[in-house]
Parts: sequence; C-alpha cells; structure tokens
Amino acid sequence: MDLDSPELTTPVVPLVLVLHDEAVQRDDLVERLRGHLAARYRVLAAAGVREAADALAHAIGVGRPSALVISLMRLPDGSAIELFGHLKAASPATRRILLARSADSDAMLQAITQSQVDRYLPLPAEPLSERLFPMVDDLLGEWAAQHGGSQLGVSVLGHRYSSTAYLIKDYLSRSLVPFTWFDLSDDPQAQALARDLNLPNPAPTTVLLDDGRALHEPSIAQLAEALELTEPATLDRYDLVVVGGGPAGLSAAVAAACDGLAVVVIEDDCPGGQAAGTVHMDNHLGYPAGLTGADFAHRALAQAKRLGVQWCSAKVATALLPLRGAHRVMLDDGTVVVGRSVLIATGMTWRRLDAPGVEELLNSGVYYGYSKPETRQVQGEDVVVAGSGDLAGKAALDFAQHARSVVLVVREPSLGEAAICPQLAERIEAEERIRVACDSEVGEVRGYGRLEKVVLLFGATGTTEVLTASNLYVLTGTVPFSGWLRDVVAQDEYGFILTDVEVARRPEFLPLPWPEDRPPLLAETSVPGVFAAGDVRAGSVKRISSAIGQGSVAVAGIGRYLSSLSPTD
Repeated sequence: MDLDSPELTTPVVPLVLVLHDEAVQRDDLVERLRGHLAARYRVLAAAGVREAADALAHAIGVGRPSALVISLMRLPDGSAIELFGHLKAASPATRRILLARSADSDAMLQAITQSQVDRYLPLPAEPLSERLFPMVDDLLGEWAAQHGGSQLGVSVLGHRYSSTAYLIKDYLSRSLVPFTWFDLSDDPQAQALARDLNLPNPAPTTVLLDDGRALHEPSIAQLAEALELTEPATLDRYDLVVVGGGPAGLSAAVAAACDGLAVVVIEDDCPGGQAAGTVHMDNHLGYPAGLTGADFAHRALAQAKRLGVQWCSAKVATALLPLRGAHRVMLDDGTVVVGRSVLIATGMTWRRLDAPGVEELLNSGVYYGYSKPETRQVQGEDVVVAGSGDLAGKAALDFAQHARSVVLVVREPSLGEAAICPQLAERIEAEERIRVACDSEVGEVRGYGRLEKVVLLFGATGTTEVLTASNLYVLTGTVPFSGWLRDVVAQDEYGFILTDVEVARRPEFLPLPWPEDRPPLLAETSVPGVFAAGDVRAGSVKRISSAIGQGSVAVAGIGRYLSSLSPTD
C-alpha cells in the first residue's frame, strides 16, 4: 500500500480505499478503478482492517479527504462492519460500499438495518466492474456535490449563546459541511486565537477558511457564497422557478429538468429544508436501511445539478408578481427571478411561541426545532422542551443522554393524552432525567444576553413555576410558510394554498376570480401558471414521500401550462 505524502504544491486528491482478502482480485479491482476514475481520485488497497485504519489515519494527517471505502465483509483481522462503524463516527461524509459473499447475508442485512452502509453488492457479481462502477459513480458524484466543490477547511470562532454563531453552526451542520468550533466562552485556545487575530473584545462571530479568508458576523447568504453552496440565477427567464428546496421542490426540479426545462430553485436555507434536520425516512423505496432527510436532500440536489438545475440558496422569496409567461419572484436581496411558470414548495415553518422574552433571546438559548449535534452541546445543563408530539418526545430523549435534566412541557393533562406514540411515552416515563410537566405551557422566558429562566403556566391551577434552564427548544407544531403570498394566491383559513379542484370549490378564498375559460390544471393555484406542491398545499398528506410524489406530479400540470403559452409569452 502506497502511503507517500502528497507534495505541498500538488492539489489534494480525495481517497478511494479498497479492502479485499484476495490479493489478485484486490489488485485487479484497484487497477480498474484507477483507470475508471483517472486522476480525480487516489485509489489505494488494503488487505485488512488494521491496514485500512492506518491508511485512513494517514489521509487525515496529510489533509486528504476520504471519499469512498469499498470493503469485503469478512477480512483476515476483522469485518467491514467494524471498520464502517469507526468510519461513520470519524468521517461521516465518507461513502461506504459493502461486498458480501452468500455466507454473509445475515450480517449484510444487519449492517443495512443499522445504516452502516450506503450501498451493498452480493457476491459473486460478474463482471464486477459493470455491477460495481455505477454504484461508485453515484456515490462519488454525490460526495463531490457536497464536499468536492470546495475543499476549504472551516473553523467557527464565537460565543455559544451568540445568535449569529448558532445560525452559522446550524446551517453548516445541516449542509453537511465539517467545521471546527472554538467557543470563546470558556476555551483558552479560542481566546488565544481571538487575540492572535486581533479581534476586539467582545469578539464577533468569525468564520475562518483555510485559504486565509476571515468572515466577521457573516450572514448565511455570505457564508453560502464563500463556501460555493449557492449560485446566482443567471438566465433572464426560466421555464420554471421553484420556490422551496425541500423534498417537493427538489423532486419537481429533477422531473422538470428531465423534460428539458430550464429550472432554478430558490431556497432560503439548506437542501431539504426541515427534512434536513432529524428526520429519518424508513419507508423510502429502494433504501432498505432507510435514509436520513439530509442524505435524501443532498442526493436529490446532486442529481438536480447534474441535470442542469441552478441552485440559488440562502435567498428568501418575499413577493410574487404574477404576469402571464413572466411571473416575477422578488428576493430579499433585491434581485428578481422571472419564470414562465412558478412552483410554490415552501413547506411548513415552526409555530412561533407568543411569550414575553422569546424574541429577545431567540437563538441565544431559545430555539425552534433541534438537530442531533445540538444534543451533545448541553452536557451537564438543564434543558426545557416544549411540545406534545413525537418529535418533542424524541428530542427530550435525545437531550436526556447528555443534559443534567430535561423538562418536557405538555399542554395535555397527561402524557397519555398527548400526541406521542405509546412506545415513545413509555421510554420518556422510564427516563430518570426527564420530568414531564403536564397541563402547562411556557408563559415567559428570562435572561440577559442568554436564556436563564423559563416560567411555566399551569392551566388547571393557574399557578406558575420558574425553571432554571440554559436551553429551551420549541417544537409546538408547524404552520404553512405562505404568508408572503397572502392576497396573491388563494389560501384556506389555515394558510394552506388551494390548488386545482379546490380553487373552484372554495371561491370565497380567491383574492381575484379565476381568469381562464379552462379549469385549473393539476396542482395549479388560483393564479394561472403558478403551482403548489408539498406540505404547503391544502389537502396534502404531510409526509416526505408524499411531497416527493407531489413535486413530480405537479410537473405534468406545469408542462401542459407551458405548452399552452404562445411563443411571445
């Protein structure tokens, strides 16, 4: 195995590592992969787990990213599962392909169930290159879309309870961008780094890139541009402007691009929207081990980009000005994106907590939603979770693994009456670190610069209780993200957008009468040429798989609408 260090003047080429116990087959596969991948990846071989671990450690030491590991199930000194488990923790971005002989079928199924592998290939599979290489191309294309565009190292320097620092860390985590966090609150190394950078006291949140750039208090849009996670909308007019880069929007973008349409996606956050957080899709067809929302979103985005879809992220759509054949979507930076058709796929947003102090402490101890990395940052602290659904219950359990105490605030008189599944409720009641405060709600939050106290109001008695807490996570439900379209497209009493037959069925909600002689097309709103799909659409099933289907189906209606336009439209 060649472990020579790359020259400093040579661009760092990502690593592909092949593990096989038979030298002839291993060497043959490595040579074929080198020919297939050319100079874009460095392909190395290993005969066992120990040798592979040394190669991966060496790659980390010289700053070489590990893109893909292909391993036989059983190796002379261990198994691929042992290696993949270590790899998943040390380098979560690295893709993994498992090669399993027929005797290893049970272990292979277990690995799939435990999400230890990205792809698997039962052996014998001849010719191996024809069966294996499509998997390799798919996973490396996916990896490159997420991590290969810019190999910049990222460090974030700031105070833990800084609102800017929280937003930056949250965006990087859900965008699957590895970064190093330096906490100025109590880390001497971080404080020394701030002095070396001549930062004022108190220091601003600073993002350091290893090409020498330093971004002070950057907006998410500035950060996305610096890391090449977004691109500008360059065409004067698109066939389709998709507003929302969640499951429905990405599905529609891929389907429309396959039909030859010029497509741009406007997304105010990272790929997948809320689906990029803690969601795990166990029912997604074709993925027996399930799929996280973030994995799905980044796979879909990579596919869309390969088809020519433009990705304009960290931009907020603020208004829609309808005009036949040239609908204008206004963005928060003052730019305008024009489309012959528009698809609204903005999904849902968290229901805001109307209590004194919340807005002042937002992202400084008070947070909407949560993600797995956040649960490890509350070691030894007191956490409050507000919500009566499964997600709130799951969050309480996740935080209880690290926090000193967790209080779950539930409106219902008992946990059994909350919208939490019985199995989850049993686990919550059995967890010693979780206390369930029933028949209660958050009445006020207090703190100076960061959260310090949470005041609970109890409905039956009218009494209050003051909790000491450094973190409040609000998961009290979601509402459609459609306010920016009020008085433009018809919405029901809850803010969900009406489409196709519902437009005619509920005329009282139309801002203007339907102007066409024909009825609205499939997924079309009360404005001709403007469509809606996903959770924001009235009557939709609020599931990721449903949103994916709706996005694809909406393209059928969009295609019919575009074919009806005259060449001058």
